[in-house]
Amino acid sequence: MKNSISVMKYIFCIIGLVIWVQVFYIYQQDRVFIEKANVVSGTVLSNSTNDRTFVSFVTKEGRQIKFSSNTGNNPSGYNEGESVEVLYDPENPNNASINDFYTQYLGVSVLGFLGAVFFLTGFSFFLSNHSKQRKIEFLQQSGTCITTKFIDVQIDLGVSLNDSNPYFICTEWLDPKTNKIHLFESDNIWFDPTEFIKTDEINVLIDRNNPNKYVMDVSFLPLE
Repeated sequence: MKNSISVMKYIFCIIGLVIWVQVFYIYQQDRVFIEKANVVSGTVLSNSTNDRTFVSFVTKEGRQIKFSSNTGNNPSGYNEGESVEVLYDPENPNNASINDFYTQYLGVSVLGFLGAVFFLTGFSFFLSNHSKQRKIEFLQQSGTCITTKFIDVQIDLGVSLNDSNPYFICTEWLDPKTNKIHLFESDNIWFDPTEFIKTDEINVLIDRNNPNKYVMDVSFLPLE
């Protein structure tokens, strides 16, 4: 299961990057179209049942063209007979669109946002792993190893992957200096570790200045 999560972070990042490449390609195509397009005034004819707006305009050469918007919106935002700005390809006047943000950029914006969601989700796994590794290295160099008492194994119901939930080990330790009990939890474990816990004592590395910064030693468990 751990390997599945490791693979997923790459998949999410790749999907996000692929979407961004598509967004860039579409944006470049739209930019080329806008730069060479002629701008004229058109008239809204009606709105179809699929929420597309029908528009009529006359090219600079006097040719009348009718087209429907590439995207649908309910309500369309335009009334019948309303004047709108139209962009059209002078080499192919049937290739035309309404010149507004919704038509020109909304689709690209939504696609770009979707790409960002995928990429940032995957990237967050990398950041989490990097942060966790730095904490472990710090505690290995400057931390203090304490012996904690095993309490139980619990299921993390807040995390789910393929309808499975990870487990975590709970321990406690009484600080002899402050007479305060501290509770510790292991990182998520994607199998039930109960049968592999043969002792009531489990080592935990802590930062003496901040016992809330710790890492539990679960090296006694088999590799996931």
